[in-house]
Amino acid sequence: EKQKLLGSVLKKGVETQVLSLAQQQLMQQHLDKITAEQTKKDTIKKVNDILFDPLSNTELKTTNIQAIMSNVLDGPATAKVKGEIIQEIINTVAGSSLEAQDKAAIIKGVGETIATHSDTSLSLPNKALIMASAEKGIAESQTNLPDRELMTKGLVDGIYEGKGGPEITKAVSSGIDNSNINDSEKEALKKAKDAASEAALDRDTQNLTEGLKGQNIEEHKPHDDIYNKAREVI
Repeated sequence: EKQKLLGSVLKKGVETQVLSLAQQQLMQQHLDKITAEQTKKDTIKKVNDILFDPLSNTELKTTNIQAIMSNVLDGPATAKVKGEIIQEIINTVAGSSLEAQDKAAIIKGVGETIATHSDTSLSLPNKALIMASAEKGIAESQTNLPDRELMTKGLVDGIYEGKGGPEITKAVSSGIDNSNINDSEKEALKKAKDAASEAALDRDTQNLTEGLKGQNIEEHKPHDDIYNKAREVI
């Protein structure tokens, strides 16, 4: 109601030119703040409905929360506000009564959604800012440290799954640094993040090695091509 009233007053004020530019800007800022808070509340209600739906399994919960995330990322809010909303979403998932493995799986999906989001609608610095907020949501959640470590690993796995660059992975460390937890917890979460990064890189290296083995490199060398081409010319 307050949102509608303020929007209506602002519209009339602009139309009748009663409000000065400074007053308009102040009212617009206030309206944006109220709108952001309302969006946050509505979004968290939807997330809770998904988390506590007894008929949906982890996979379905992940898909539905990914859809909500995409809507937030595509929305008109600033990157800062989007980050705040996503921090709340992650904090809600992390603090829920689901099993730690299930929470980590959902958060992996969230990491992938942010990492793969269109670069045209969300710039790389903004993506990094939002990823840092996501990790902050994990770090500051009211759950035990081993669970938070597992969820941090899940977020990093999601980034690698979504082919996110080093800026996005670094943002996870930034989220840990900026969270209001003690130093030993920060250290533990950073170790979990680094372990997940190393494991993901090892998997990539192994897959690449397997792929190259399959191509049987020894049989076909570039200099053979050059030699054959030279023979054709002769």
